[in-house]
Amino acid sequence: MRYKWILYTLTTLLVVSCNSYKQVDKHQQAERVAPQYVIANISGQIVEMSQEQGTHAEMQAFVDKYKVTLDKQMNEVIGTSSEFMQKGRPESLLTNLTSDVMKAYGDQNMEGGADVSIMNVNGHRSTLPKGDLTLGNLFEVYSFDNTITFLEVKGEDLIKIFEAYARIGGAGISSNARLTISDRKLKSASLDGKSIEIDKIYNVVTIDYLADGNDNMKAFQDAVSINNTGITLRDVMIDYVREQTAEGKQISSQLDGRITIE
Repeated sequence: MRYKWILYTLTTLLVVSCNSYKQVDKHQQAERVAPQYVIANISGQIVEMSQEQGTHAEMQAFVDKYKVTLDKQMNEVIGTSSEFMQKGRPESLLTNLTSDVMKAYGDQNMEGGADVSIMNVNGHRSTLPKGDLTLGNLFEVYSFDNTITFLEVKGEDLIKIFEAYARIGGAGISSNARLTISDRKLKSASLDGKSIEIDKIYNVVTIDYLADGNDNMKAFQDAVSINNTGITLRDVMIDYVREQTAEGKQISSQLDGRITIE
């Protein structure tokens, strides 16, 4: 009994002691006040950058570590171009190439194939050189992470897209299309030699940026269906160049009158 009593007494003392500590601790916390900070001074200066200042050694070493690996990847020759290509309106070698590759991708991956492809001019950020094409060349031209998007569009809305093309003086479109523009107005439009039927549903290949209605393509917002593939246009173009190279072919394009300005 004696040991039990002593143990009970010690336990009671410990409990009381702990409770007292908690009460004091809570009381102290209540008295604490969060520190208040006030901005004492704001200053700034213009730091002019020039080559005369030299490089920051530590930062240069950090960049160089990754640059060696990146340069090795970007300098890989993946194909050959038969000619120099650049963007332009109403059509151009570069926008025609991109649009035709997009149309072919849609033919392979859309149920029923693609009726037409639509691509903006400024989605191309550089030119393709004549001769060797490196992976870096493709990254420079298709620097945005635009993704291939499949749309089902009513004929009446497709005509609105072509009318927008007329207002901006043309842009990228697949070779099976023929647009005639006069005084920035659409004079005629056809696909595969046939006029656009306003009630027909057309399969369109474009990029997500345009599918969202940007760059005057607002009619795409009324699409019957939209399927963003998540595949970047850049990857599609890189795969195309590699495939052509594997078949022993050069990358080529042509101006074929798909858009005519009168």
